[in-house]
Amino acid sequence: MKQLQWELGDTLGVYKDYMKKQKLPLVIDELGENSRLLWIGERRTNRVILYFHGGAFLLPAQFFVLPFWRYVQRELEEEGKETGFAILQYSLVPTATFPTQLKQAVLAVQRLFSMGVKPQNIQLTGDSAGGNLVLQLFSHILHPVPDVPRLTLTAPFSGAYPMSPWVSLTGKTGSMITNDDSDVIGFETLTYWGRIVLDGIPGKYRPYIEPYYASEDWFAKLSTVVQRVLITAGDAECLRDEIVVFADRLGKQHPKVQFVVQKHGVHNDPYFDFLWPEKIKGELTPLILDFFLSGFK
Repeated sequence: MKQLQWELGDTLGVYKDYMKKQKLPLVIDELGENSRLLWIGERRTNRVILYFHGGAFLLPAQFFVLPFWRYVQRELEEEGKETGFAILQYSLVPTATFPTQLKQAVLAVQRLFSMGVKPQNIQLTGDSAGGNLVLQLFSHILHPVPDVPRLTLTAPFSGAYPMSPWVSLTGKTGSMITNDDSDVIGFETLTYWGRIVLDGIPGKYRPYIEPYYASEDWFAKLSTVVQRVLITAGDAECLRDEIVVFADRLGKQHPKVQFVVQKHGVHNDPYFDFLWPEKIKGELTPLILDFFLSGFK
C-alpha cells in the first residue's frame, strides 16, 4: 500500500498540477495536524463548498475529480452565486488512523468559522470515503469523540452531499457480489481496503467509521446539524445495497433527505463524464447542481 501511495503522490501534488494546468494561483491554508485547505480559485467566504476527497482513506484525491468540482463552481458563478471551493488535504491510513481524519475535518470547519463563514453558508460534500468523513463529522457533532475537538454550530450547515458514500467497510453480500463485475472497484479490493482502515480501531467507534451499523436513532437530531442532505449511488456499484439501506434509515431521522440511485451508474459515476475533453453531463450532474444552488442564498 505504501508503494502505491508513493506512486500516486499526495493530494497537494494533484492540486498543484491541476492549478498549474488551469493557470490558477495556489491558495493554501495550513491547518495544523499535517492538514491543509486547498482552494480552487479565490478564497471566497460568502459561500463555501468544503470537499472531502475519496480513496478509501488510503489514496489521495484523483486528478479527474477536480474538473468536475470546477465545473460545479463555474455553474454556480453563472447563476450569480460565486462560491469558494475548498479541498481538505487529510492524512492517509495506515500512517494516520481514526480519528485523525475526523480531527482534521473539524480543523477545516473551525478555520472556515474563524474566517467569518457562517454554517448556513457552508455545504459539505465528499465521495466514497470522503462521504464517510462527512458522516463522521455529523456523528461527532451529535456524539462527540473523546480527544477530538468539539464542533459547536450556531446554526445547521446549509447542505451535505455524500456521493456513493462508503457506509460499510465490511459488506460481503448483495450488490457487493452481484455488481462485482460491473463496478469500477470490485468486491475484493473494497473488503481489502476496509480491513486496512479498520485495523486496530476499537469496536465502540464502529458507528463513526461504519455508519451503516449505527443505531436507529443515532442521527435522530441530524436536522440540528444540517438543513438538507442529498445522497446518490449507482445501480451498478458494489456499495449500492448498503447505501440504499443507510439512506432509507437517514430519511426516517431527517425530513429533508433526498436519495437517488442512478440507473447503470457505477461508483462515483458523475466524475467519469469529466475524464474526456468534451464534458458529458450525466443525469446526476444537473441534480447535484440544483442541490448546491438551492442551498445558497
